Amino acid sequence: MMKLFSFIQNKIHTGSARTVVIKQNIIGSFIIKGGSIITSLLIVPVTLKLLNPEKYGIWITLFSIVTWFNMMDIGLGNGFRNKFAEAIALKKNQNAKKYVETIFGATLIIALVFFILFSIVQPFLNWHKILNLPNTFDEDISKIVWIVFGLFSLQLVLKNISTVFLALQKTAFSNLIIFLGNLLALTSIIILGKLDLANLQSISLAFMISPIFTFTLANIILFSGKLRMYMPTHFHINKKYFKNMMNLGLKFFFIQITTIVMFTSGNFIITQLFGPEEVTPYSISFRLFSATISIFAIIITPFWSAYTEAITKNDFKWIRFALKKLKTIWVLFAVCIIILLFVSPIIFHYWVGDGVKIPLTLSASFALYAVLLSWSGMFSQFLNGVGKIKIQMYIAIFQCLSNIPLAIFLAKYLNFGVTGIIMATNLNLLISAIILPIQVSKISNRKDIKLWSK
Repeated sequence: MMKLFSFIQNKIHTGSARTVVIKQNIIGSFIIKGGSIITSLLIVPVTLKLLNPEKYGIWITLFSIVTWFNMMDIGLGNGFRNKFAEAIALKKNQNAKKYVETIFGATLIIALVFFILFSIVQPFLNWHKILNLPNTFDEDISKIVWIVFGLFSLQLVLKNISTVFLALQKTAFSNLIIFLGNLLALTSIIILGKLDLANLQSISLAFMISPIFTFTLANIILFSGKLRMYMPTHFHINKKYFKNMMNLGLKFFFIQITTIVMFTSGNFIITQLFGPEEVTPYSISFRLFSATISIFAIIITPFWSAYTEAITKNDFKWIRFALKKLKTIWVLFAVCIIILLFVSPIIFHYWVGDGVKIPLTLSASFALYAVLLSWSGMFSQFLNGVGKIKIQMYIAIFQCLSNIPLAIFLAKYLNFGVTGIIMATNLNLLISAIILPIQVSKISNRKDIKLWSK
């Protein structure tokens, strides 16, 4: 046993300093993210049992709409991640601190403006119609939506601590904060059930307050400890640093819009076309296969900021080595997805019971989705890290404009039903899956010219 442990230790500490950091983050993230994935999967049957399939579908749809507003930071988070990582690589700690102050100041203003505007518009919105609620719905949906959006606005500011960790190549710490939030949410929901207080409003509160608590705790502990040198002394928006982040951030913003439209609009479309109860099987199948994507993301996420450091130091040899290793890992991942597809009916049976029927065609579409998204994600992490995302942005704009009409066409007019929604996403993902590897190959081999270099 000791020999095995020593062997693993040696393997972890073999390679360049950058590679060692990545290995440590991947292993730490597997342990932590594994717990987070299990927790998020456990939340589904617990919540489903307390709410029933219809109300669960309403909550998932509402949460999807809230997720759309993650793009409110107009790409600042991703722009910050690259610029902060560059400042750290060049050992410019004072500049790094200015970036932290600017990101917190900017997101605070954005969150306040958003919540004020939403509070003004909210009374005029018919949420019963927006969410296609049944006449039997017995809760104050307007009040629930207002609370959820208010808590989301607060999250927008506090979650910057996770982006700081990602930029510092401390992915495991970022995942730990998310895991603790999920664990707290699950615990809260179970307690609500035991106290017979579970309804859509109380469960919504549990989901939204839990991450706020963990983000707040992380900000206090870390900025007064390990991250003291980067602690914002005031939320001041420095024009120079804001402009630096925005130049890159706006490109990320368009990509963010596409990500949100493609990956969260499905629940809303299903609610409108087929009713909120049909969101439940779609969401459950999505949860299973997106869990596999989360596992693959554990591996590729630390590479973003590592690529930023490598390109800053012109270490193209390491970049090519990293890409080759990741492609091998992806092949193994794709094989695991195929195996998962065949055993998915058994998993669904023991996970959520037989009350929710999930067609095999829907699972197969989500399996393809996981394979395509992980393949594209492997290359987009590199392009994001080196800041050459113009082609991604153009693809993103096309996908954003085409995904919803294509989803409605396949689901409603070609009678593919709920499966047609994810089929549309897969067709759009094919574009990224083909074009992004070509651009990455050109950049990593220093053959990128014209548009390929932007």
